[in-house]
Amino acid sequence: MKIFKLTYGLMAASVLALASCNLNEYPEFDDADAFVAIQQTSASVSENGDVVEIPVLLTSLSGLSGSVDFTITPAETAGAQEGVHYTILNDAKTLTFTKDAPSQSIRIKPIDNDTFGGDTKFTITLSNPQGVKLGATKSCLVTVEDDEHPLAFILGTMNAVGIDYFSNTSDPLNGTPEEWTATFEKDADDLSKVWIYGICSGGCSDSSPVYGIVNEDKTEIRIPVGQTTSKGSYDVILEGWYGPDGEEDIPAGGYITGKISADGTITITDWFGAHAYQSGTTTSAGWYAIEVGATFKKQ
Repeated sequence: MKIFKLTYGLMAASVLALASCNLNEYPEFDDADAFVAIQQTSASVSENGDVVEIPVLLTSLSGLSGSVDFTITPAETAGAQEGVHYTILNDAKTLTFTKDAPSQSIRIKPIDNDTFGGDTKFTITLSNPQGVKLGATKSCLVTVEDDEHPLAFILGTMNAVGIDYFSNTSDPLNGTPEEWTATFEKDADDLSKVWIYGICSGGCSDSSPVYGIVNEDKTEIRIPVGQTTSKGSYDVILEGWYGPDGEEDIPAGGYITGKISADGTITITDWFGAHAYQSGTTTSAGWYAIEVGATFKKQ
């Protein structure tokens, strides 16, 4: 089978004509429209992490003063309890805004309980505005991530090192090493499953992670082939060959195998890569990357 590498083309940039305007004209903002809003709708913190701050901002050009309260509501399922899973460090659950202090923060300190119980969640909601309106963003969902997850030792950012097949197609095992970054994230429901962002050095999209299943002994991970690693102009699919010589295709329903060491390093001897197809077809458009084996090690 002839293998060729897909390269990215350069697109000509469009030239936009700028409409004339008076740069000295500024938009006007009426303080009657001023409001207080949380600056993000979600946040997360590891239970053994540092204090997280949720910013709350008053939009006022003239320095309007006001205040809002905030309430804490545990999620109906896996609800985080104040004093058990986290502590609120604010002196009171009222935020006061002035001309000199238009921004305030809700400060949250996670509590590490040294036992695995899964992630917990709670919602912060603004209420009872005084002297100012509430904006559209009135709540923030906060997740306290349990750091005792059974696969915690392989979760997080990994430094990946592989051999670039295309650097030496006549003798791939002696090709040029290349490095990239991959991220392993836990599954929300399955304790044996991880989601991998950046499984290959190219052809992987953050919107299309692939998953792997870790065995009960936590010594092996199996990553099924046929998963989509990117979708857009091309359909990009994870494919592989049984290593270390890459002589036999891994068939549909098969998987790439990685050995997991005690320190969380994952070693894959199979060859694998991101194969691009013309969108919606089985017509090959080439490869973004082929790794002649790879090692993933936590940073």
